Amino acid sequence: MTKIAIVSTMGAFPWGGSEYLWAAMAEQALLDGHEVFISIYDWSVNHPLVIQLQQHGAKLLPRPRFYNFISRLSKRISKKIPLLNFISPQSHYQPIFDCKPDVICISQGHIYDAVFYQPDLVNLLNFTSIPFLIISQLNVDNVLLDSNTLKIAQQLFSQANYHVFVSQQNMRLAERQLAQSLPNALVLQNPVNLSDVTMLSWPYESTICFASVARLDVAFKSQDILFETLSLPLWQHRNWQCNLYGAGSDRAYLEALSRYYGIADRVKFMGHINDVRSIWSNNHILLLPSRAEGTPLALVEAMLCGRPAVVTDVGGNAEWIEDGETGFIADAPTVKLFNAALDRAWQAQNNWKQMGIKAHEYATTKLDYSPGRSLLKLVLEASKT
Repeated sequence: MTKIAIVSTMGAFPWGGSEYLWAAMAEQALLDGHEVFISIYDWSVNHPLVIQLQQHGAKLLPRPRFYNFISRLSKRISKKIPLLNFISPQSHYQPIFDCKPDVICISQGHIYDAVFYQPDLVNLLNFTSIPFLIISQLNVDNVLLDSNTLKIAQQLFSQANYHVFVSQQNMRLAERQLAQSLPNALVLQNPVNLSDVTMLSWPYESTICFASVARLDVAFKSQDILFETLSLPLWQHRNWQCNLYGAGSDRAYLEALSRYYGIADRVKFMGHINDVRSIWSNNHILLLPSRAEGTPLALVEAMLCGRPAVVTDVGGNAEWIEDGETGFIADAPTVKLFNAALDRAWQAQNNWKQMGIKAHEYATTKLDYSPGRSLLKLVLEASKT
């Protein structure tokens, strides 16, 4: 039996797409008879998957949510005070190390979460002999690391037994940002929210139904680019409707933006929908003008259901979409380029059904049907070092 500790740095929301991979690994580990400890922020009410893991034997070590430490950290960063050798006298990560696990799995929503916001965790890792691996779900192109932060990140990632990304592009971007190779890095997939991956029949509604399946988070998911694109003269007399599936703090802004652009009557906010297949029973094509991604589950799920997509060349999008064959790729997340890609898609709509078939065939071949087990294999390998 291996003692596995999991630390999630997820702090902005109680749960998100970044959490499903470690949760799947934890579930598999428990089924295989391993001991699992989980350190997450205390949100008072836990996500159903966390409750399920507890019921199956996982031991929860919640960390209090507080912001004074972040404020003190910001002052240290602004003064460029080295964060190495700085451990909070009340580190809420210490209980994980006190459990004396055989291996620690650090799950980050963003590649530099720990480096920017959890210096006490970074320092505990620096001074431990416990092997660990890091999962980085997201990287963005506009991150700039000052010399001090760069050294901290280089040391952390060099020390990790493995560094898991969810797209090749984000891994290459990290190597550029760090100015060093990551020989211990590899790519794994996230679990999809589908128990049935058979292709759905094609919807034959006369109105073309676009689907935006993403949390309502303009900074990353770029629904603002989508709305401005659809407000252009080119789209005013075309027969389309755009359905947004997802929840988030930017809903009020996006509702106002749809009114500002004069497309409110053609945009529907559908809220969060758990049944992914019901989304694709009624929509023709996925639109993802994202500014940053890992590899979006919405894209993989749409392809499995037999739908093409229009995406931007960020994260793993271009690793799944072949332009003109299974979807369309905008070179960058701008209105001009996304409009061009969406117009190419519109002109080829007679081919969408066949493109959806190709997308389904590709996705079913590429899909990791047991990503939790794939991650667990790495975790167990790391524990033996």
